[in-house]
Amino acid sequence: MKEDIAIQLESILAVYDFDSPDATADALRDLWLQFEPKSIEGIKAELRDQQETVGIPVPVLKTIGKGLSKAARKRVDDFVPLTRLLWDDYGREGRVVGLIPLGAMELVDPQKIVPMLKEMCRSCITWEDADRLAMDALEPIVRKKPDAWLSAMEPWLADENKWVRRAGVTVAGRLPMKHSEYTQQCLEMAERLLFDTEVDVKKAVSFAIRLCCRGAIDPVREFLERHVPPRDSTAAWVLCDVMRSMTPSFLPAFKSLLPHYEKWASDPSLSAKDMRSVESAIKKLRLA
Repeated sequence: MKEDIAIQLESILAVYDFDSPDATADALRDLWLQFEPKSIEGIKAELRDQQETVGIPVPVLKTIGKGLSKAARKRVDDFVPLTRLLWDDYGREGRVVGLIPLGAMELVDPQKIVPMLKEMCRSCITWEDADRLAMDALEPIVRKKPDAWLSAMEPWLADENKWVRRAGVTVAGRLPMKHSEYTQQCLEMAERLLFDTEVDVKKAVSFAIRLCCRGAIDPVREFLERHVPPRDSTAAWVLCDVMRSMTPSFLPAFKSLLPHYEKWASDPSLSAKDMRSVESAIKKLRLA
């Protein structure tokens, strides 16, 4: 597969004209449409209606994107029009393909690409758009130069757009997997969104807190000790989902939190919905 894609990409890029990127974008679509679609059940039907969503497997799309990256990193300005066009007009598949070279272009010229990614993020339609933008396009520069670029994620966390907030906290949560020394700082960034009311942001905050365990577990346990029970029920789902979805091998390290969740469950003011969340966390901790 990779060899065939590489051969076709070479032909497509040989005639790329950055002043008229449509022909190249069309040729790339023809390329990915050669592959068999897979299930797209993870994306709601009403969201699929908002953008072309074929269901081409992500590994295929990433292979195409990585092929583009080899040329794009050498000609950042020339490839901005193509990546923007893929994002704006070529649906789910175009977005996945276009984000890969943007990650490579960002490493060459972050001052140009990072602000562009933030603008693009505001037009996300699905969680997949936001997460792939975060991981494939935005994360590379933060991982390479965290001292310079982790703090640049802070305005993303305060943005009015939920997808921008989701992307920002996703990048922060993933950094400790590579740089454990930033675990505490990344947890503090996730903490800023602990009371966010958007469901799509809540899921990303839970994900970010759990990923911080890949850097260091003690700061995560201390974080939960401070917040359980929460002062505001807005955080209930996140604080319970962290336990409910925790990597099984990490769970024993959180056994000491069981009394905190049990105390929370005894609160007579808990709503039925929050009680179910707390009980699910308690059940998981009792199995640790």
